[in-house]
Amino acid sequence: MLDAIMLGLGFAGGLIYLAAYFSLTRGWIGGTSYLFHGTSVVSCVMIAASSAYSEAWPSAVMNVVFIVIGGVFMARKAIAESTTCPSTVVDASELTFQPDADELTAAA
Repeated sequence: MLDAIMLGLGFAGGLIYLAAYFSLTRGWIGGTSYLFHGTSVVSCVMIAASSAYSEAWPSAVMNVVFIVIGGVFMARKAIAESTTCPSTVVDASELTFQPDADELTAAA
């Protein structure tokens, strides 16, 4: 029973990665998106687990490498995004009051 589950896990991981790669090549998702790398990491975890269970060590090790690469990329991207100011943030010292003459006349 466990053999069938692990085999299914490997196939499901492969299909998930195939869907992510197809979406990337079609331009539906970006190559630097969390969606692509997250999907890649999840699928590689599934494939690595299946490969390790089957004692297919080269495949298991390579998938662990891909997990590390995707995880490091997403961590670095998250850190970079958290340390940069969004373009919508304005320094308060740069703000000026610009009244609309029509509104001021209407309010009077």
